[in-house]
Amino acid sequence: MAKTQSMTALLAELNERLRDLDERVRGLEAKLSPQPAPAPVAAASVPVAEKQAEEEQIEPEILMVIAAAVAAFMGHKAKIRRVRRSISGGVNPWAQQGRVSIQASHSVGWAR
Repeated sequence: MAKTQSMTALLAELNERLRDLDERVRGLEAKLSPQPAPAPVAAASVPVAEKQAEEEQIEPEILMVIAAAVAAFMGHKAKIRRVRRSISGGVNPWAQQGRVSIQASHSVGWAR
């Protein structure tokens, strides 16, 4: 009989914890859900720089993944100053090879 009561109490406690977790998850999902779009603005009134900034926005989840990858690679948390999308489409192979040569010429001293 005592065993049944302790199991019932344990199940009630687990149900309470699940309800609390469910509320927390719903609250976090509400924070992450996209906000309603603002009223459309005439195209002529928005400067080109603002349009480019909107197009180049990187989602917070992607930034967190990049930060985690950098921290895993370097072994400690690093300050990421800038993240931007690469130009979509074809990449000039000559420019790419030039960047590879420049990056390879840098000597990075790793503290071990």
